[in-house]
Amino acid sequence: MRIGLALGGGGARAFAHIGVLRALEEINLKVDYIVGTSMGAVIGGLYALNPQVNLVESLVREFLDRYKKDIFSLASYGTDYSVEEKKLFLEKSFRFVKDLYLWNLRIIKPYLVNPRPFFRIFRGLFKSSKFSDCQIPFLCVAVDLFEGEVVVIKSGSLFRGIVASCALPGVFPPLRVKDSLLVDGGILMPLPARVLKPYVNFIIGVSVEGPLNLSKNIKNTIDILFTVDRIRYKSIIEQNKREADFIFSPSVSSYVWSDFKNIDKIIEEGYRETKRKMNNFRKKIVKLRWLPFLSYIKRFLL
Repeated sequence: MRIGLALGGGGARAFAHIGVLRALEEINLKVDYIVGTSMGAVIGGLYALNPQVNLVESLVREFLDRYKKDIFSLASYGTDYSVEEKKLFLEKSFRFVKDLYLWNLRIIKPYLVNPRPFFRIFRGLFKSSKFSDCQIPFLCVAVDLFEGEVVVIKSGSLFRGIVASCALPGVFPPLRVKDSLLVDGGILMPLPARVLKPYVNFIIGVSVEGPLNLSKNIKNTIDILFTVDRIRYKSIIEQNKREADFIFSPSVSSYVWSDFKNIDKIIEEGYRETKRKMNNFRKKIVKLRWLPFLSYIKRFLL
């Protein structure tokens, strides 16, 4: 049986993937393919290059420490708002810009944050590695703004592929690749489990998106637009989850996408969720491994 691992996006919440990987390593589970979206692509790409969770964690911590100022500048876009307002990144970006009356300064730019420091971070993490250098086959997803479709990236520069998958719309500039203009894969595929179906026959999905509770306090056009976007996004997440054979959902909804300082707690939530569901996970794996044999016996007896 070939096993695939799909890691969803969610900014700092994606650190929970490290905890999940740690728990799976403890049972010596071997993964045959990995796919990631956005920050899930960052963690997945690092693990695919060197399948040692301790190494992945140390690299992430090292770069968080080295680029504290750059990361804080991004995190500042996610503070001083209620938990409900932080459910969707585009919502809080809009409120931030509106409240500071910067439309006249930002509207002519395709992004809000200077991308160079973050490109340096990703370049430092992945250097000149290519997808072909990964010890575990790895894919990541982005969305092409020209075609309005998901693009699966599986060859070439690992750095460029992951940058495209992480290009938050309106925050970082989109990445032009040949005839495509690529942005964050989480727009259409926050949990890219479906991408693995041609390669494996059992897919583990890790979703770090919490429940998207809808507000009953709808007063104006902006509230309506944000609520509609929540409904759309919730539907996409649920559809994505149905493509996986087993889902781990760490309880990280109380953290926002910019909570990089809470890496310890978020990793622990990923580990705790995986240990909590481990018995059910083992049963599902065993059942699927024996299913072809049992089907053969059934045909033989009949």
